[in-house]
Amino acid sequence: MTNNQIKLAVFDVDGTLLRGDTACLWIARRLSKYDRMLELEQSRGKPDVSAAREEMASWYRGSTPDALLADLEGFPWAPGLFEGMRMLRDAGVKIALASVGWEFVVKRIAEEIGAQWTLATKLDFSTGDIGHAWSEHKVTFASDLATELKIDHESIAAVGDSDGDSQMLDYAGLAIFVGPSLPPGKNYLHMPSADIRDIAAAILKG
Repeated sequence: MTNNQIKLAVFDVDGTLLRGDTACLWIARRLSKYDRMLELEQSRGKPDVSAAREEMASWYRGSTPDALLADLEGFPWAPGLFEGMRMLRDAGVKIALASVGWEFVVKRIAEEIGAQWTLATKLDFSTGDIGHAWSEHKVTFASDLATELKIDHESIAAVGDSDGDSQMLDYAGLAIFVGPSLPPGKNYLHMPSADIRDIAAAILKG
């Protein structure tokens, strides 16, 4: 148990645990769809994002998660990611990932870093059906984990980089923001582009 009683750390993925290209851009580059993916990443609002996800799913048709993620060479890991996650695990802090990205990617990342729970957008590779995850689902995910683990929200640290993480960050006892500038009116611990080892140390310190 950590000194500040943080028992669970919930991390956003793109922009938080990944830096530079998003996971979707990394896959798109391999499929020669990088420029189109840059356009799709400008989508705003659920109808446009849903349409973008449908288009991406069409690129993956006939493939599998294992084929798309056959190796992670050049994957845009944040600095200090693996060491920082080890620091948390060694201190007994459980790790969860909350993302609006693809579940098949987020689960692979979870395997790589030792996270136990994931929230993400589901894709059925056999049917093309999509189970959408949205930013408001992140706080529900964190709350449900608190219930499952029998802890209160003060025992949760949340880490994100965008306005879409705000509800989750507001819920957590410790909120860390790694984006370049804090959302208006927010007083999160601001660690722009921080090394994950430094974020882990902040979680352990409280």
